[in-house]
Amino acid sequence: MALASYRGFTLKSIGSNNQLWKVAIKNRELQGSLSAVKKSIDWWCDTASIIEPSQLAQSAEAKASKVTQENFHGFTLKNDTGENNAWYCMFNGKLIKGGKLAIQRHIEAYLIAKQKAEQTKK
Repeated sequence: MALASYRGFTLKSIGSNNQLWKVAIKNRELQGSLSAVKKSIDWWCDTASIIEPSQLAQSAEAKASKVTQENFHGFTLKNDTGENNAWYCMFNGKLIKGGKLAIQRHIEAYLIAKQKAEQTKK
């Protein structure tokens, strides 16, 4: 059994493979993956209400399944929620957000302007 401490709570592993952990919060024993148990502790510290680690693990899995990523002319466009206008990209050191097509048009317009500027220098 492995022991760990997180935000003043003692975490104990269950079994020999350290995949399942438990913690006692307010006379309730919660168990789940290490990350889900830590999120339950964070939730308790922030809101003073207890939430089961299994609920947090399910919401994290659902969120991870919606993540979409695409490479467009060397720039990575990402969407974490699956919504149409929730795309974002780090572009020239700034975060741009919006619809996927709008971001692609912005990148293309920049690349065309950059190419024209390089041609006029020659």
